[in-house]
Formats: sequence, structure tokens, C-alpha cells
Amino acid sequence: MSKEYLRTPRGTYDIIGARAWLYEYLFDMFKNTARKNGFTPIYTPIIEHFSLFAAKSGEEIVRSMYVFKDKAGRLLALRPEVTASIIRAYLTKMRGMKKPISLYYIARCYRYEEPQKGRNREFWQAGLEIIGDPSIMSDIRVAYTIHEYLDLIGIKYKFIVGNVYIHRYIMTKHNISREIQDHILHLIDKKLIEEAILELKKYSEIAAKEINYILNTKIEKLISDPIYSALKKYLEDTLLFIDSLKELGINAEYSPRLVRGLAYYTSLIYEIKTPAIEPSIGGGGRYDNLTSVYGGPPEPSTGAALGIDRIALALGDKDVAEKAKVYIIVMCSEQQCVSHTYKLVHRLHEYGISTMVYYAKKPGKTLSRIKSQARLAIFIGKKEAATGRYSIKDLDTGKQIMAHNIDDALYAIITLLTEHANVDNTP
Repeated sequence: MSKEYLRTPRGTYDIIGARAWLYEYLFDMFKNTARKNGFTPIYTPIIEHFSLFAAKSGEEIVRSMYVFKDKAGRLLALRPEVTASIIRAYLTKMRGMKKPISLYYIARCYRYEEPQKGRNREFWQAGLEIIGDPSIMSDIRVAYTIHEYLDLIGIKYKFIVGNVYIHRYIMTKHNISREIQDHILHLIDKKLIEEAILELKKYSEIAAKEINYILNTKIEKLISDPIYSALKKYLEDTLLFIDSLKELGINAEYSPRLVRGLAYYTSLIYEIKTPAIEPSIGGGGRYDNLTSVYGGPPEPSTGAALGIDRIALALGDKDVAEKAKVYIIVMCSEQQCVSHTYKLVHRLHEYGISTMVYYAKKPGKTLSRIKSQARLAIFIGKKEAATGRYSIKDLDTGKQIMAHNIDDALYAIITLLTEHANVDNTP
């Protein structure tokens, strides 16, 4: 009998051990940073109607989705990204809320692509969305929150900034259909510049010439060119965004060839790159009026998403595994030992001190295994249980204390852990 079922499906993975601790750390730090910047959580289903994403996600996303029919014949998909789901949730449940609405999420997503380094079929995204604010200040707020997060976890990064409205304006001016525009932008996004220009020439030589000029011209020159006066506000907003990030100490630069693969972006866009790995670790931008695609009133919106798997890859072997602050070694199985042990566990948990209980007949061997996993060890045998005492050992210094009751044990444990914290925080 084949044991294929024991292997994860291609492009998916188990996250265990130190890697699982790293993901927990990345999730927690993102949530904390988002909350400090005024974002609130949202959870949406992994499964959505296929039509939700087909409406505006772009040809590459649509082509790579996991699509299936349920038992009732409905065409469904595993979400390839989260923004469309958030807009659906806004239209059905949040339209009456005071704006702007600031949301954050951490979600698993799926795309049926060829697995490679930094790109799996199942992946984690952490994102921010602001609905109902047309101001560039919302874009800066999203970027600043990402900046705080990446600084906190120790990632070097750069914002590559563009504005897709510029390209769309030129093609619209020359009567290029939206469908053809999406295809041209898809080719540019894939760095197939020559192919994109040749394809565009089939529909308009002048549009192809203008797009080629845009792709090779600095933003300051475009702002000063009277030919592009109709684009001046969008160009100036883009430059304001870049300059604002620089003033905040964030590395940012303009790229006219940045267009991004998602078709719902309307103007300002950006990708976040790190020297640690080749693929981008995130991106975002403005998707004004995506609400109207799904039949709702137009709403200005902006957001960004980070690839947690790529960030983990960039961090490499960073050790963030949390030690159990207290390791309790129980050397007897009688009921009185269990009661004596868990009375202390309960009190330690009230103080927010993490513990791990281990039953062992040979404490010496157990100590050698756990020394790297804990700060302190507490030994509880028949004598300790019978007399109400706790034998405490500092695993770093070797210092031992016999506490004669639970209050003395708590005092000794907190004192030792405080000493450890002082040593850890010494420059």
C-alpha cells in the first residue's frame, strides 16, 4: 500500500520545532505592531466563491488558484490573497462603521504554482488594510507600520515605489481596453519589457512609445514635463510618499517599471525588498473603488501584505525559541506529588511564569536534557511532597535553594528569574 498520505502535498509543509517558534514570534510581533498603530483584527474564510477573485485579482492569480466545485455544484476557490475577502466583508458587514476602518490580518493563502525557494503553494500573509481614507497619510501610515515591524524583527529592507495610474492613463488615452492593459502590465511586472512594448504596438504605436518613455524616465522629469500635466497630482503624491518615508529613516526609491501583478491597484504601489533573499518580502498600494467592482459604493482604500514565509527565510536560523522559565521535575507518581506539583504550577501561571512538568525516575539524566530549555529546575519527590517543600536549582549558576512552603518557593523563583533578567539586559 502506498504511503503517499504520510507526505505533505507538494508545495505545503509542516512547521515544527525552532521554525514553529520563529513563526509564532513573527505573528506575535506583527499583531503587536499593528495594534499599536491603531489596526484591529479581521478573520475571513479560507474558502471563497471563485468569482470574488476572478473579478479583479489579475490573470496570473486567477490562473494559479485552487478551484473546485462543492457538493452543491458551487464553484469555490482557496483564497490566493486576502484583500478581496476583506472588501467582501466590508460590503456585507462593515459599511455602517465609522471610517476610516483600519484592519490587520494573518492568514494562510494558496496558489497552484511551481514550488521554489521562497514560493510555496501554501503560504502565510500578514497584512494591513485601511478603507475610507483618500489621503496619502493613510499610505504612509501603512508603510510606517511595516517599517516598525521589520525593524523590530531585524530585517534590512527597501521600499521600491511606483504608480500604476501613470501607465493606465496613457493606455486609456489611446483607447486600449482594460483587458489589454491588464495583460501589458502583467508582462511589465514579469520584467518582459520588450515583449510588453511589442504587444502594445499592435494596438497603438503612440501608446507603446509613451509607455517606453515612462519606463525609462525619472519621476522628477515627468513632473516638470508639461506633456504629463494631467498626471502631475499622481506623480507628486508618489514623490511625497517617497520623501516622507526617507524623512522617517526608511530606505525608498522610485521605479517606473514597478506595476505589481494584482489588477485592482489604481495608483500608488510598492514592493519591499531585502538583500537577504531575491524575491520581495511584501508589497502594497492603493486600490481605490475596489468596492464598486463588487456592486458597492466607491470607497478609497489602501493596504499592504507581507510574506511571512519569505521573512522567515530571510531571517535564516534566528533563534527565538521561548524557554520554559521553570522546569518542574517530578520524581514520584503518587497523588500527593501531583497535587503538590500543580499547586505550584497554578501559582506560577498567575504570575505569568511559563512552566513545564516532567516526570522522571532519574533526575540527573533529565537535567542534562533540559539544561538548554529552562532557567530553573524544581525537584519534587516523596519527601518534598510529604513535607510541603520545593527543591529549586538555578541551571546556569548551579545555585540550590530549599523552599519550605509554596510562598517561599515563589519568592525564590521570582528572585532568581529577576537576576537572570538583569544579566540578560546588561549591555
